Amino acid sequence: MSSSDQTRLLIVEDVPQVAQYIRGLLNAQAHVKLLDVISEGAKAPAQIQQLRPDIVLTHAYRDPYNPDHPAANEISLQTRVYAQAEGYPLPGPALGAPPVFMFEPHQPEQCDFKPDVLLDVTPVWERKRQAMESMEAQRHLVDYYSDLSRRRGTQAVRNSGRKGITHAEAYQRVFPQVTGELA
Repeated sequence: MSSSDQTRLLIVEDVPQVAQYIRGLLNAQAHVKLLDVISEGAKAPAQIQQLRPDIVLTHAYRDPYNPDHPAANEISLQTRVYAQAEGYPLPGPALGAPPVFMFEPHQPEQCDFKPDVLLDVTPVWERKRQAMESMEAQRHLVDYYSDLSRRRGTQAVRNSGRKGITHAEAYQRVFPQVTGELA
């Protein structure tokens, strides 16, 4: 994580309305600094190297219903690899190795999504729900994601023992976590 108390986050998202929704949701989080939302693949390696995020969020590998989502995923992964490659022709030092997380798609079973991280979103759930309701194209998904967040919350309690969790989101790591100890 960066030297400040904020996690520096970079998102790859090609839909402007979704990017705006994400910005609005994350700007309310004191511990998160949203660096940018990248949408152009050609500029992405230079952007990620310059911005130096702690975390990269992107879509799942597959999504038969939204062909732009796998394209955004590919841009994210290529960008992270190129920006951290010592020999890739970019100005400045190579990027470290920020973790890349794929967020849960609408139909995870159709997208080969396998969650391995559950994030407690209980403190921000109401704001997220309101943001989803404000997006006309997403209104039909509000009930779906509300139910899903409660189910993921139940899983988070079961896997952590933290009984105060009522809403959670699932993510899938792209690269292995490196640690000095198992905890």
